[in-house]
Amino acid sequence: MLVKFVGVGTAVKGIQSCIVLEGEETKIAIDVGAGSIAKLDFDLDAVLITHNHSDHNSDLIALLKARWLLGYGKLDIYGVRGTRAFLESALESYAYLRRKLKFEVHETRSFRVGEFDVKAIPTKHSIESQAYVVSDGNVTVVVSGDTYPLEEVLSIECDLLIHEMSLPFNCKTEDHTTPESFAELLDVCKAKKVVFVHLYPMALEVKDEITRYLRKRRDLSYHVASEGETIHISK
Repeated sequence: MLVKFVGVGTAVKGIQSCIVLEGEETKIAIDVGAGSIAKLDFDLDAVLITHNHSDHNSDLIALLKARWLLGYGKLDIYGVRGTRAFLESALESYAYLRRKLKFEVHETRSFRVGEFDVKAIPTKHSIESQAYVVSDGNVTVVVSGDTYPLEEVLSIECDLLIHEMSLPFNCKTEDHTTPESFAELLDVCKAKKVVFVHLYPMALEVKDEITRYLRKRRDLSYHVASEGETIHISK
């Protein structure tokens, strides 16, 4: 499976959240934050939205419009409860597009897209949110979205865990991840490799310190993703 980090930034820096997973025949995007439209391939089989904050979904209408202009067919969109209402509400501002855009919104937690089996897991954020577990039968990738670290996510046996690391040391939060809160669950982590995304500038400044700290707590493979980076995951 090919993993493309189209955007790893937050609302204040870089292309915002967008991760593309490519299999033999299937291509999906998890989140389409601001700026991602410039780097996305439009031949997607589905878009999975972790939650409806703008740095994770703001390029969704732009993507749908681009696909309409280029003649692509219907796009399946998966998300939390309220995703359908969000999109319909947003399209009220662009009435001329409503009958042109081809999409279907699904608010379900277990589904299949091409060769990918997908399961959504509720997470802990300031609004309803979910992580995604994507498997092609050989490789499994978990994408956390924005969340406080949860055992239900870290304990999944997977080849790659893509997890947010929004904040640096000594920050109190119940909506995002810090090095200390992630370290508390390292004993249950079953990922072969951990890649961090969604670092605010103050966390990005100490990214090496964060990975050193975690490695001392448990010696796993940790990496902070860069915008545009590609990783190939295989058995």
